[in-house]
Amino acid sequence: MAKNDILAWIRGRVTAEVMIAFVLGLVLGLVVLGWWLWPVQWANSAPADLQKSYKENYIQMVADSYALTGNTEVARARMDTVKSPGEKDADVSAVVARLMNTRIDAGDANAATRLQGLASVLNLPAAVSSPMTATPSPAAPVKPASKGSQWLRIVGIAFFLLLLTAGVTLLLRYVQQHSTGTARRRPAPFARPPLARAPEAERVPGTPPPAKRSLGHFETAYNPGDDGYDASYSIESAAGEFLGECGVSALETAGIGQPGQVSAFELWLFDKDDVRTETKILLSERAFADAALQEKLANKGELMRAAEGQVITLETANLRLNATILDAGYTSDSEGGVFVRLATRLEVEQK
Repeated sequence: MAKNDILAWIRGRVTAEVMIAFVLGLVLGLVVLGWWLWPVQWANSAPADLQKSYKENYIQMVADSYALTGNTEVARARMDTVKSPGEKDADVSAVVARLMNTRIDAGDANAATRLQGLASVLNLPAAVSSPMTATPSPAAPVKPASKGSQWLRIVGIAFFLLLLTAGVTLLLRYVQQHSTGTARRRPAPFARPPLARAPEAERVPGTPPPAKRSLGHFETAYNPGDDGYDASYSIESAAGEFLGECGVSALETAGIGQPGQVSAFELWLFDKDDVRTETKILLSERAFADAALQEKLANKGELMRAAEGQVITLETANLRLNATILDAGYTSDSEGGVFVRLATRLEVEQK
């Protein structure tokens, strides 16, 4: 593959989304995760890698151990681990001398004497004065803690958070523009020209009309006491393709805590290719005359009084449901006028 072909291949695949995702991943990985949430923690470090105060404590422990054991070889081996790569004995000696002066200034002559004994037996190339005769050096003025590093960290975090926010905003805006552009270029669902159909032959008088494209027949039956009544059925094509669902469900109860008090049913038809579900509400006689209940259920669908023999039709973009009420009975003496039975036959056909 030629160099120009490689560059063209890279340009074709390294889009703005890929670059934004790379920058966001880099910021999240290195800054937020690696520096802020889960920073690196050192473990099992050598004495040479310790901070200044911890390194001085280690040297003091070596001097105290040598004063108790007198083991020169162990003391020398331990002091060799204090030196960093490229550090000389003179540098370690300067640290010991400074530590001795610190102990003298603090009034701890015994600790200073043990440090002097360690420096003498190891022949460190530095002249250290005796802790008994040395003049305490004046205490260095205490400098206020520098807030530069703290402010630098705050500014760094704020900068990267700002960068992250800008990246997310840019990504969302790009995706929104891309989606909008795609939606505008997408043809309307009904923009395609209708398919040409063969002319229908005239039906000979006396012959039955052509059969409808039926998709299923379902029968439902409600009995008192089932407040959670929900009879639903899947609608499929002859090839087994899912087209939608239909059913009858209990919608409204007249009593609280009293089973078998359903006063309204919902007859519904769902089409997978339609944006809405068609519904009609079947009410008992008294519920249909209840103005408050009608106002409550008005936004659920068209309100209808259920009557035996009634045929109700629901239509969506591709489906038609013809529901026949085979049997409807409800009490006339109850306060809400509730159903005691409701039987329907649902016939679904393709439009």
